[in-house]
Formats: sequence, structure tokens, C-alpha cells
Amino acid sequence: MAKKIFIFDYDGVIADSLAMCIEAFNILKVKYGFKKELTKEAVSKLHHVTAEAAFTAIGVEKEDHHLYSRELMEMLKANALKAEIFDGIGEIFQIVKESGAYLAINTANASGTVKRRLQMSGLADLPDYIVGADTPGSKAEKIRHIIDKFSGSAEETYMIGDSMGDITEGKKAGVHTVAVCYGWQPRAALESVEPEFICDSMDELKALVQKKSRV
Repeated sequence: MAKKIFIFDYDGVIADSLAMCIEAFNILKVKYGFKKELTKEAVSKLHHVTAEAAFTAIGVEKEDHHLYSRELMEMLKANALKAEIFDGIGEIFQIVKESGAYLAINTANASGTVKRRLQMSGLADLPDYIVGADTPGSKAEKIRHIIDKFSGSAEETYMIGDSMGDITEGKKAGVHTVAVCYGWQPRAALESVEPEFICDSMDELKALVQKKSRV
């Protein structure tokens, strides 16, 4: 039987980075006179929480996204190491590792940035694999890539995310989907895409991972 694989999104699941990201967009809004501010409510309505979707939400035309993307990425990169790691995530990582399952991170963030931030928190040695923005493909394609890397199976894999897009991409990949409500999007938005499991808190996520890692 293939080993279990637990795949975690980074922003909003591992790192509390929403406020930092909203601030970066709104600095650009003031500088360039975009039509709207980016708000937490606006983020809650984005199916795929990407820079492109956020730019559209604040009134930037699609053909103009590229004009501001590099400056946004530089701001996010400069501040990424300041994002707090959620209390309790290290303990959940330990549960996965002690069970013998694989631990992976599938993120739209840069993999090097994620590695450095985890290193600062003493967690860098726990993930078996990190797939970031530097790896091409959709989140679903990256999930399949992770499964292939570990010679695993979709039936034994869990995608843990905090956005509607995380859940729909997990479904496309045919894996179990776990939505957490403490991140970037609220329960109502996450329920709309029907995840297999939904956790309102880090404690609920811990209990679920503990249960599923040992079945």
C-alpha cells in the first residue's frame, strides 16, 4: 500500500500572511491610482486567490497586470519572511512525520522563500518536498507531480488549503480535500466548493490529521 501524503498550502494554512499581501496591493493602489482598495472581503470572494485575480478585483485591466506584477512580487518577497507561522502548525507537521506519511507543501509562493521562513521557525527539516511558483503548472498538476514523486496514490493523498481554488484543484487531482477556515477565506466560501473535510480551527485540523495519518 502506498504511503499517505499530506499536502499543505502555505499562505493562510502555514503562514499568516493575508494582511501583508493586502497591504502590498494597496501600496500599489495609492502609487498608481487603481480604482479600488483590496480588502479582506474582496479576497474572500476570489475563487483562485492569485495576483492576477486580485489585480482584477481592484480594477486593473487584465492586459495591464504585467505592468505591476514585478513590483508586487518584489514587495511580497521583501516582506515574506515577516509572516508569522501559525501556532500549532509545527505540531501537526510532527504528527505527519511520526506517522511515516510524506509531508509536502504546494504553494504559489516562491519555494526558496518558504524554505527560509520555515528555517527561521525551526521547521525546515520536516517537509519532504516543497513545490512553489518556480515550478510551472496548475495546483492540480503540482499535486499529481508530488504524488508521482513519492510513488503514491490519489486515494492516500490529502490537499489542505484555505481557498476555494485549493479545494477545486485538489478535486481535479482526485485527492481528499481539507479546507481550513482560519486562513484567507471564510467557511461560507469554502463550503460552496464542497470540500470533503472542513476545519474551523488549528485544533480541528490537528485532530483530523492525527486520525487520517494513522488509519
